[in-house]
Amino acid sequence: MSSKGNSFGHPAQMWFKAPSGDIICRLCFRGCRTAIGQRGFCRVRLNRDGQLITLNYGHTGAISLDPVEKKPLYHFRPGSLTLSIGAPGCNLACLGCQNYHLSRPDLDWPGESPPGDIVSRLAALALEQGADSWAFTYSEPTVFYEYALDLGARAAQDGQPVIWVTNGSMNTAILESLSLSAMNIDLKAFTQDFYSRITQGSLVQVKSNIEKALYLGIWVEVTTLLIPGLNDSETELKNLTRYLASLSPDLPWHVSRFFPRYRQNDLEPTPVASLIKAREIGRSAGLKYVYLGNLQGPNFSDTFCPNCRKLLVARQGYCISENHLSSDGLCPSCGTHIPGRWN
Repeated sequence: MSSKGNSFGHPAQMWFKAPSGDIICRLCFRGCRTAIGQRGFCRVRLNRDGQLITLNYGHTGAISLDPVEKKPLYHFRPGSLTLSIGAPGCNLACLGCQNYHLSRPDLDWPGESPPGDIVSRLAALALEQGADSWAFTYSEPTVFYEYALDLGARAAQDGQPVIWVTNGSMNTAILESLSLSAMNIDLKAFTQDFYSRITQGSLVQVKSNIEKALYLGIWVEVTTLLIPGLNDSETELKNLTRYLASLSPDLPWHVSRFFPRYRQNDLEPTPVASLIKAREIGRSAGLKYVYLGNLQGPNFSDTFCPNCRKLLVARQGYCISENHLSSDGLCPSCGTHIPGRWN
């Protein structure tokens, strides 16, 4: 992939130069190899004269003050607001991408000079708007790693936790550099065939990153977008949920309803019955907290005590209508501790 020449760009990290002179990026599982003038798969990392640069540093292609439940995170500071930021680029190519204009920028997009001192400006905005945390989301934060790293450092300086909403396809080594408090990681399916055909990704890499994030003590929740006929078979869901339960039965699993998007406009929305069946499969596998997303319905997104079944947190859309948990996450009825980050 060639790139129009320009003088913009920010020095990239996580790469090395091969004996041939090509650059090999180590930011994600792809390990893109680029000659001078070429971009990687993500379209935003460019080999310029034998140096790797990132074209999206400082470019906030999407920004919003969101409820943290929208990420979705249900066991992390419920009811709080998070400053949500996305920049162009992605290291997958999902056929049903909801934000494809942001995630797959035009190949001729040259990058632009970012606004001056953008990190300080966004920090001021976060404080002004009453954000409790920062979330890197909408596209894939891995491919704006350098920008997210600097923003995260500023968030930590202001005492605000950092969230990544991610496809989980980063190089596992970068997780230790991020100082993350929480992640929502997509587990898009549980077969490599799906990952190859529908996302051009790697199931093994995603599983490795879920496991590493848990090992590092990051609060993790997992989301699966259920697509009719592609990843919703009973066998696949049993395998997926048994895997998650083997990591921790306390790991929240969000099962989201698919709606036709991008190159999957010929598919039907996920039947509600399929999501309810997926919830039953998850619970049978041992998962204590299974939530249904992208639809309204009784108890689909509420949190119950797994011991006494008391309603602990009631949600309507992304809003909290009831919260009976103590500040340290105890059920007021039986005293069971509900895993999460509640304060």
